[in-house]
Amino acid sequence: MYTLPTVHFSDNKEDLLKQVRYVHKEIVEFYKSTPDELFSTNPIPEGWSIKRNMKHVISSNKIFSIWIGAPRSFLKLFGKPKKATPSVDKIIPTNRLNITDYGKYSKNSPFPPGEKEKLIQGIFASAEKVCQAIEKRTDEELDSFCAPFGGVNLRTFCHFLLKHNIHHTGVVRTRLSS
Repeated sequence: MYTLPTVHFSDNKEDLLKQVRYVHKEIVEFYKSTPDELFSTNPIPEGWSIKRNMKHVISSNKIFSIWIGAPRSFLKLFGKPKKATPSVDKIIPTNRLNITDYGKYSKNSPFPPGEKEKLIQGIFASAEKVCQAIEKRTDEELDSFCAPFGGVNLRTFCHFLLKHNIHHTGVVRTRLSS
């Protein structure tokens, strides 16, 4: 079974940028190794196709990058983070904790030529948007600006994003191994 990366706490911006790029490179390597005939099929009994999970990673990256890169004056309106930063292992990457049987995928017709590569490039491009947003921030801003939910800081918000994207990829991996 393909091993997905583990998120660790990045206490400085350079490490966080490295981790964002590394995690997404590993996610892409996983998807590259996935058979084309399984990409567009829906899982049995229910859930998202591989394609939909990939699109969700891309859209999550884009949305998070907008918040992380928002103007300082806008972020200041939300005040300081209200909660102590949870350790990375305490960050929960999903709101559906009780699902343990993710089902499986059945073989289907292959993806149209180029579509898999387009999604892979979308993951890389959206991860780079996250990195560009992080690059706009100082370490102090990553720790002192509030994220849109949970009352955590932007650094923890980035760690959540990584765990969330790994979670969705892990669900695909679990279904493929069923």
